[in-house]
Amino acid sequence: MLIELRGVEFVNKGAELMLHAIMEKLASSIDGVQFVMEASSRVPVEKLKENGILRKANMHKNGVNLTSVFDAIPSRILKKKGLAKQRKIDVILDASGFAYGDKWGAKKADQRTSDHIITWKKNGKKVILLPQAFGPFSDSKLKTSMKLILKEANLVFARDSVSKSYLDDLGKFDSVNEAPDFTNLVKGKVPEGDFSNMIAIIPNQKMTETGDEAAEIKYISYLQKSVELLQERGESPFFLIHESSHDAQIAEKVNSKLSSPIQVLLESDPLKVKGIIGSSKAVITSRFHGLVSALSQAIPCLSTGWSHKYQELLRDYDYTQALSDVEDQEDYLNNKLDIILDPGSREKVKDLLKEYSIIQKDKSEQMWSKVLAEIQTK
Repeated sequence: MLIELRGVEFVNKGAELMLHAIMEKLASSIDGVQFVMEASSRVPVEKLKENGILRKANMHKNGVNLTSVFDAIPSRILKKKGLAKQRKIDVILDASGFAYGDKWGAKKADQRTSDHIITWKKNGKKVILLPQAFGPFSDSKLKTSMKLILKEANLVFARDSVSKSYLDDLGKFDSVNEAPDFTNLVKGKVPEGDFSNMIAIIPNQKMTETGDEAAEIKYISYLQKSVELLQERGESPFFLIHESSHDAQIAEKVNSKLSSPIQVLLESDPLKVKGIIGSSKAVITSRFHGLVSALSQAIPCLSTGWSHKYQELLRDYDYTQALSDVEDQEDYLNNKLDIILDPGSREKVKDLLKEYSIIQKDKSEQMWSKVLAEIQTK
């Protein structure tokens, strides 16, 4: 069986963690499964080879699609070259995270799915959108694209109630379900070094892409003040980079404002990133999958966020007090830090997260049961 993975890549560590989660689950559940991805700047051929993923055989020249030339080549020969024919793909799994909504518009939804889904279904492919955030949908073109996707897809999973309500507002579609982010099932790799008395701070470039200059300044100030208050308390904070050089630039910008700059840790392996989070004393994150990794491992944490997905995730763990506004108020920040640093509060938070982690992981297992049943149904 050939399964194409869409919406995952090797730059964003959250997206790469989803890729590993999918491969780990399906490889252990389906005999002989092979994975296919389209190569791009964020999906280098070298990374595909390293992970045993076939590259989708396609070719465009001067704006002309020449992919059909591969149809004349036997599949076994293409496989030796690490290639797979598009027409041989059995299942399309979309794990975009957050790509369908007004922020990206109809063009992205069309390129990712709606321009292709009719052809995919005519060719007998199963199409499944794994748990991700959706919406809002105010643009009429985007609404039309989304309705087509929801009508034709075999399964669609919204990973929070707000996302599901945005989908439900488009109409009644049997494909739509709700399930949490499935990286909660992935085990991180135990890191080298001792992080048990350290606090990971995970920045996010999207917090500075709001179009509101005042909000962007407040975010940098929030990170700076958080570090300073932690240092005053005798804690050992460090920056953990969860995605790109842009996140690292934010960390360096904050460091330039600190009288005592802190370590900036760049780790390329997303499983080790999760391992570091799970080994830390606490986490302050602006990255969604940094938050998932903390919550699912019962690590006391605080979070800022740029969309509804953060608040909804915290609500799933009955831990909404962890959501922090980007405010430059020392008393406010100190009160938030008390949640994750005060010994009595820490133990309550850890017990709470352990309880809800079991619930959320069970929901992820139920989601995979539905996916596997759909994939394996003729």
